[in-house]
Amino acid sequence: MNAPTAYHQLGQFVVSFQHLEGAVNDLLVLVANSDDAIVRILANDLEYGKRLNTADVLFSRFIDLRNNTRAEAKAEFHKLMVELRDLGERRNDLVHSRYNPWVNIDGKEGLLRTNSKLRGKKGEREETEEELQPQAFDGDLQRLSVACNALERFRLEVIDYLYPEE
Repeated sequence: MNAPTAYHQLGQFVVSFQHLEGAVNDLLVLVANSDDAIVRILANDLEYGKRLNTADVLFSRFIDLRNNTRAEAKAEFHKLMVELRDLGERRNDLVHSRYNPWVNIDGKEGLLRTNSKLRGKKGEREETEEELQPQAFDGDLQRLSVACNALERFRLEVIDYLYPEE
C-alpha cells in the first residue's frame, strides 16, 4: 500500500472527527437514560460546543445521583470535554480553510493550508498559513484516537454504573 498523502490524512481526520461526534451523541443518550429518539432530536439541534457542555453537565449530574461512582470521574470527564473542544477547533480550522498543492524543498508533495479569520475587536483580518506534509496530521490523528478511546472508557463506565453486577 502506498504511503498516505496529505489529502488522505486530511480526509482521515475529518471522518474520524465525525465518529467522535457520534460517540458524544451516543454518550448523551446513554447518560440521559431516557427515550433515545428524544435525546438525539435535542442533541442534533445543538452545535458541537453546546453538546460538549451538555454532556459535561449531564455526566456530572449522573455521577452525583449515584453512590457507586468514582469521585474523580467528573473532573476526568470535564478534562476530556476540554480536549474535545480543542479538537473541534482544529477540525473547524481544517474544514474552513483553503488548500493548494504544495511541494516542500525536498520535493515531497503536501498541502498549503490558508485560513482567514476576522478579528472584530482588533478591526483586522488575520490570515495564517500551514504547510502540511502527510505526517503533519499524525499528532491530530493521535489526539483524536486517544480522545475516542477515553470517550469509550467513559461509555463503558456509565454502563457499569447503570447495570452493576450483583
